[in-house]
Amino acid sequence: MHSSKDPELWLAPFRGLTNRMYRNAFARHIGGFDTMFAPFISGIGSKKAHPGKLCDLLRGPGNLPPTIPQVIGSNASEIILTGNVLHDMGYEELNWNLGCPFPRIANKKRGCGLLPYPELIGEILEEVSGKLTPRLSVKTRLGYHHPGEILEVLRVFNRFPLPYLILHPRTGLQRYRGKADPAAFERCLHLSDNPLVYNGDISSRKDYQKLKTLFPGQTRWMIGRGALINPFLPNEIKGVLLDNEEKDRRLRNFHQEIWEGVSAMIRNEARQLGYMKAVWHYLSGCKQSPRQAFGQIKISKNTREYLGAAELALQQPFSDDLAIEDYFRGLTA
Repeated sequence: MHSSKDPELWLAPFRGLTNRMYRNAFARHIGGFDTMFAPFISGIGSKKAHPGKLCDLLRGPGNLPPTIPQVIGSNASEIILTGNVLHDMGYEELNWNLGCPFPRIANKKRGCGLLPYPELIGEILEEVSGKLTPRLSVKTRLGYHHPGEILEVLRVFNRFPLPYLILHPRTGLQRYRGKADPAAFERCLHLSDNPLVYNGDISSRKDYQKLKTLFPGQTRWMIGRGALINPFLPNEIKGVLLDNEEKDRRLRNFHQEIWEGVSAMIRNEARQLGYMKAVWHYLSGCKQSPRQAFGQIKISKNTREYLGAAELALQQPFSDDLAIEDYFRGLTA
């Protein structure tokens, strides 16, 4: 149960990775997150919803942790349809992705590719107002080309009573390179009439404590790659420190549930291994020799080789915070 003294921690969405299977396994065996954001939905249609796009968001026992769905796009009709169909499924909130930095998305004026066009953002928000049943929150960046783009975008957002904005203080062109800019986040805090949630470069308890010192009023934080590398990070931030034996037990159960889920959900062996390699691309960072652990998994060609390599990785001792931060920084280079 979430204590009023604890920070409220949210898992960032990762398309192709943090699906329902991953979120359920994390909530069941690791814990620490108060809310998880599902990867963005696109292509649902604007008149009739494509049901296959919503499988990841089935309610009930199929979706264990508190989950917020996310939509990407610049078509107001599609955003309205997506949100209203999800509301009928029991979701009270829809998050609009204005932060995805990948060129194939951004070049189509989606994700952070919309940030250079504040007038278009305003038009979309005007159109969805009154037609979208769930509340609409936003995940965004400082801009696409340069960090000053957020200034005009915030003026647009200030015209609408949004529950909050999740702000990752990088530009789209940076993607995940360099460092997030807390000073830019602070400037936005003073300019935004809507509450802000901090997202970016929280890879250790020390990172969180440093940011909490900078922003003592912040209660809600979104964590992405830091928790994919060290799944125990949200618990550590909340002061729940597990011994290595308990961490090993939880990690093995987490991995086993994901592997069983992948085996049941995906029939193609190459695709099964592709998904697990994506998991270990991050997860190996919590081990003492991450590149060795991931290297063996990466070259596995079949189930037998994968399971042998995964077992060797699981047997490795856990890394310390410094090494985890080094691995995290390497992924952003």
